[in-house]
Amino acid sequence: MTVPTRILAALFCAGLLGSACSPIVNQHGHLVASEKLAEIRPGTTTKDEVRRILGSPSTLSTFNDGSWYYVSRRTSQVAFFAPSTEDQQSIAIDFDGGGVVTGVRQFDLRDAQPVENVARQTPSVGKELGFVEQLIGNIGKFNTSRRSDSGSRGEI
Repeated sequence: MTVPTRILAALFCAGLLGSACSPIVNQHGHLVASEKLAEIRPGTTTKDEVRRILGSPSTLSTFNDGSWYYVSRRTSQVAFFAPSTEDQQSIAIDFDGGGVVTGVRQFDLRDAQPVENVARQTPSVGKELGFVEQLIGNIGKFNTSRRSDSGSRGEI
């Protein structure tokens, strides 16, 4: 190889390595534009108007339909590492009993709180059998007297 060919090959390999380490960015959820959010006015805007302006919510409140939530999250991941959250926006729109907006609340990544998973297991009814107990428990449950020597399966 000549010197310019080696330099080109080295630059090509460096470009491949550099592009392999660039992060993959993903946007999940409902990203609400600030212009659209400004159209929602507490005291006058109804649920139907909110749905027309912002679309369907990401989720509803758990126990009643008094709040709608629009949630979005941007994550990035480099190679095989775990993804990291770059940005998170949540908008809560509260309604009164008549379906009119009473308030608009905005939350970002600083407001997020971690949720710990519980490692306990729910107990189930019954007894867990070990391997030997399962093996011994099957002895005598096979009935060999019902075998047919003719080999046909349709006869009773």
